[in-house]
Amino acid sequence: QHILTLTNLDLTIPPVSVHVFFCYKNTSNNTFASVLSHLKISLSRALVSYYIFAGRLNTNSVGLPEVLCNNKGAPFTQAYAATALAQLDLYNPDEAVQGKLVPLLTMPSQENGSPVFAVQVTEFSCGSMVVGCTFDHRVADAFSANMFFTCWAKLSLNASNVSPNLSFTRSTLRPRCPPTYCAEIENMYLKQPSRESSHESFHPPLASRIYHLHAKHIVDLQTSINKNGNKYSKLEVFSAYLWKIIMHTQEVKDTKNCRIGIVVDGRSRLNKIGMAANYFGNVLLLPFAESNAGDIKNKSLSWGAGIIHDAIHGAANEEHFQSLIDFVEITKATSVLAKIYCKPDDIQSTGPAVLVSSGLRFPLYEVDYGWGLPIFASYHFPWRGEAGYVMPSHSPVGDGSWVVYMHLPLELLNAIESHPNCILRPICQDLIALC
Repeated sequence: QHILTLTNLDLTIPPVSVHVFFCYKNTSNNTFASVLSHLKISLSRALVSYYIFAGRLNTNSVGLPEVLCNNKGAPFTQAYAATALAQLDLYNPDEAVQGKLVPLLTMPSQENGSPVFAVQVTEFSCGSMVVGCTFDHRVADAFSANMFFTCWAKLSLNASNVSPNLSFTRSTLRPRCPPTYCAEIENMYLKQPSRESSHESFHPPLASRIYHLHAKHIVDLQTSINKNGNKYSKLEVFSAYLWKIIMHTQEVKDTKNCRIGIVVDGRSRLNKIGMAANYFGNVLLLPFAESNAGDIKNKSLSWGAGIIHDAIHGAANEEHFQSLIDFVEITKATSVLAKIYCKPDDIQSTGPAVLVSSGLRFPLYEVDYGWGLPIFASYHFPWRGEAGYVMPSHSPVGDGSWVVYMHLPLELLNAIESHPNCILRPICQDLIALC
């Protein structure tokens, strides 16, 4: 039993839970009871290496969160749905997933802290099932969680050569002495007066939807934007498209300032100071592009992709990550949050904001627990930030298409869907061929 402190990068994450769910057909003759037993055994084995997911999150004497690694385990719930998986409306995860197929990180007694990770396995009347998982974002980012899912799946297949070679080493994320930071960090992050007041929601609740984006539309977008010799990534061109269509559907006044942020993983950018590629924890930076709504609406998609590209590559370097670590160290008596998450200083002159986080490198469709690959998988992240949240990941079709999770105001989602230039289509059962 020991305490694992959260790093300064962990401390920039608000107290929010991340949900992931995997849908499986019944391809074996195993009973649900045997499936549950198999999952519990392999989960116990996985938690030996990923022991932080078996711990409890507490607050220390100075008000900072920390994980007590005490082997209390991960809450495991079994559930039954008196319906077929094919009847599940995955297009509307607020109705179909939230509170039904993914667990909450709560326990009857919180005296010893709250769980960090929880699992719910739901059997459907057709014999299919959903494995839903929830983790505390302050402890892990999506990259870390996917390392765990991959390990758990391999152990479920009775792999004998699974050696996670995991790194919980915090030393590479220490502040400098003395700590110092570049001016750009103050443009990306804000000091908040207290940890209690800094995480409240400032706008009406957002809604979540899941869409399908056909590979042809992605390729056409990238080809059109890069025809003059540009080399913008698929994520950059999609973000530029999303930014423009939001401005048009919202009918934002041309003078309003609008932001689009991109989540950047720092593991590859911090390798010079010894950051391990298999580091478990948060290594995230949230830079954003900013412009008035008139330019976003009227200028080309290539222009939009260009300023998004510049925002990412101008900020996502070793110095900016180290500056953020030092900035948190200097301001540790307060809470530090990404600007794009927070309420803007001048609401009257500020338009909508959205944060895009790529799930395209996460192997969601390789998570096989012993009865075949998932026929559908998605993150569900109804965060409480001021900005909307969008996460593209690969489609189960396997042809280069995407599944796009979007968490935006409901009226904006409806307006985007009805826009004549919308290339997003509501996810449907025919597409993913659920049984």
